[in-house]
Amino acid sequence: MNRRTVIAAVLALIMLALLAASVAADTPATIKVGLVVAFPDGSVHTEIVKAPSTATTFDILLAANLKVVSESTQYGPAICSINNTGCPVTNCFCDAAHYWAYFHRDDATGKWVVAQEGAGSFVPADHAVEGFAWSGVDANYNPTTQPPARTYQQIVDETSPKPVAVPEPATIMLFAGGISGLVGYLYRRRAR
Repeated sequence: MNRRTVIAAVLALIMLALLAASVAADTPATIKVGLVVAFPDGSVHTEIVKAPSTATTFDILLAANLKVVSESTQYGPAICSINNTGCPVTNCFCDAAHYWAYFHRDDATGKWVVAQEGAGSFVPADHAVEGFAWSGVDANYNPTTQPPARTYQQIVDETSPKPVAVPEPATIMLFAGGISGLVGYLYRRRAR
C-alpha cells in the first residue's frame, strides 16, 4: 500500500469513529431525571442524573453527586442518610420522628405528590423530577416537609454550564475531508 492510501484509510476510520461516538452519546436506552433534595438547614441539592432507562429512583439517587447511606430491608432499600443527614447504617431508623420522605413531581399541577412506593421500586420516566426531604410526620403519618418545587427545565438551567457548541457529524466529516485534502496537497507538493 502506498502512503496516500494509508493516510486516506486512517482518516476514514477517524471519521467513522467520530460518527459512531456521536450516535452512541444519545442512545435511547438512557434517561435523564431531575433530582431535588431538601436538607433541614435550608440547603437544596438539584441535579440532572443520567441513568439506564430501567433505573429506579433509588438508582438515580445513588448515581447523583450525593453521599447516600442505605440499608436493605425486606421491602427494598431504606434511605438512612443523605450527605450525613439522617441515621447511620447501623441504626437506619434511629430518629422515630424524621425520615427521608420521597416525592414525585406532578407535571399537571406542578406540585409534589408523596410517593406511594419505595424509591427502590419506582422507575421514573425520562425528564421526570423526583424529590426527597428530611421530614417529620403529621398525625396521619404524612410528611411535614417537601422539597422546593422545581421543573425539569429549572433544574437544567440551575445546574448546567453555558452550552458549548458541539459540531454535528456532518461538520466533523467536512472538517476531516478538508484535512485529508490538505494532506493530499502537501503530499503532492512534497513529491515535486
